[in-house]
Amino acid sequence: MSMLPTRLRRALRSPWTITAELAGVALAGLASTLVEQHPGAAARARLAAARPAAAWLVQALGLDRVFTSGWFLLVVAAAACSLALVVAEQWRRAVREWPLLEEAGFRAAPYRTELVRPASGEGRRVRITARGRAAALGSPLFHTGLLVLLAAGAARMLFGAAAAREALEGDVIGADPGAFETQDRGLLAAPVALPAPVKLVELAPSHYPSGELLALSARIAGPAGPALLAVNAPLELDGVRLYLTQAFGPAAILELRLRGTATARAALLAPADSADPEWFGPLPGGLDLRLRAAAGPRRPDAVDVRVLSGGALIAAARLGPGGALALPEGGSLALREVRWWVRLVASRDPSAWPAYAGFALAVAGLALAIAAVRVDVLVVAEPAGAGERVVVALRPRRLAPLFAGEFDRLVRRESGRS
Repeated sequence: MSMLPTRLRRALRSPWTITAELAGVALAGLASTLVEQHPGAAARARLAAARPAAAWLVQALGLDRVFTSGWFLLVVAAAACSLALVVAEQWRRAVREWPLLEEAGFRAAPYRTELVRPASGEGRRVRITARGRAAALGSPLFHTGLLVLLAAGAARMLFGAAAAREALEGDVIGADPGAFETQDRGLLAAPVALPAPVKLVELAPSHYPSGELLALSARIAGPAGPALLAVNAPLELDGVRLYLTQAFGPAAILELRLRGTATARAALLAPADSADPEWFGPLPGGLDLRLRAAAGPRRPDAVDVRVLSGGALIAAARLGPGGALALPEGGSLALREVRWWVRLVASRDPSAWPAYAGFALAVAGLALAIAAVRVDVLVVAEPAGAGERVVVALRPRRLAPLFAGEFDRLVRRESGRS
């Protein structure tokens, strides 16, 4: 880093650069909290219909894929360069401070005294010792760990990839990138694909007594046989990790009959402001369809169906599986069945082990910085008349007031009183 131009080093250290880096990280964290990351096509369509300006802004700035966006990669790169300068300086300082001090280095020691003791018959003697020298490695190790974490994050943005889709019970996710609705990839990453087809056999949600979701798991039929997939227990498939998210709900399998033609589709109901899962979308002929099911721990056994024209209700019914609603312009809308749907995410992340290594370095450095204190001790004894003059000095590198008792014990020992 010393080969960088002086102006660039100053720019990377400037308060404005640091402020911009912190603002970028804060914006990324805020966006990842407020905006659904890697949403499906249905979620993007709902946002575009409800808030077109917000949907445009989210898409333009990549706020729904913050951690793979180009602007956040620039923030991470700038932060990594700034931190690399700090790390280089700290390691140089640690190397300089590692050797034992010279006698002159104790002139400003916070604990220093002179005493006289009986002569030992020897000439001038100088003893310099130090303990806790590993404390000098605390800050460099900590910041090196942060730098490795930043590098791992950059590697993930460049080479990591995540794919997502909504899947119904009974769906088979194929072994090709096209099996997923969305592919969010790093600049140098290939699309994500499962190594072999996987079938989502059944979802098993559990709830608190209040009705809030407690846990969600799924039975999977994969290349290695049956497996259990849960929200906090992803499935490893030959370098690809398959996640189960908490985005789930009932799916109404509908059959629309118009002019002798039957068309089947799945409507994925999602929780709305009313807390009950809902879905809305267009029908042929300029009609709108709205579906609602009662929220609860069990799969709904009926769905409220409403058909609107220009905002006016023209047909409504509560349908169970097998039920049908006649449409005013002819034809019918039937509910075949209700299943659960869930959003699945598959990811490939080459930065996991570097991230673990960076975290371990940071923790080790922090532990050294907190627990270890370097303490340098000087004892100089030289003949002085009939006796011996002794200089005793103790120099803690920090927390000096805590070492008064140790210095007193050292003085007593050197004076022969202990």
